[in-house]
Amino acid sequence: MRKIYSNNNVALVWHVKNMLQQQGIEVEIRNDRLYSVAGEIPVSECMGEVWVINALNYQTAERLIGEMELLCMPEFDSWVCHACGEEVDGAFALCWNCQAAPTGQTSDISD
Repeated sequence: MRKIYSNNNVALVWHVKNMLQQQGIEVEIRNDRLYSVAGEIPVSECMGEVWVINALNYQTAERLIGEMELLCMPEFDSWVCHACGEEVDGAFALCWNCQAAPTGQTSDISD
C-alpha cells in the first residue's frame, strides 16, 4: 500500500478516491476526519490522504491524478481588448468594459 495523494481539502481527497475507484483502482482514505483538530496537531498531519491498495496500480493512479490536476488549473494570459483597448484578465472570456470577445473568438452571450 502506498500513499498517492494528500490535500487539506477533504472534498478533493474524496474526489480523487472516487475517480480512482471508477477506474478500477482500489484505494483507501486516511485522515479524512482530522481537519477539526488542525492546530492541535501539525496541519500537515491532518491532511486527508488517498492510499493505493495494490502497488501495481500506483503509476496508473499517479497519471490519472496528474491529468485531473492539469484540467483543474487552467492558466490564461491577460489580453488587450481589440475594441476598446482595455487590459482584461485571462480568466474572463469577454472584455469587462465593452463585452467584446478576444480576437478570433466568438461569444455565446447575446444581448
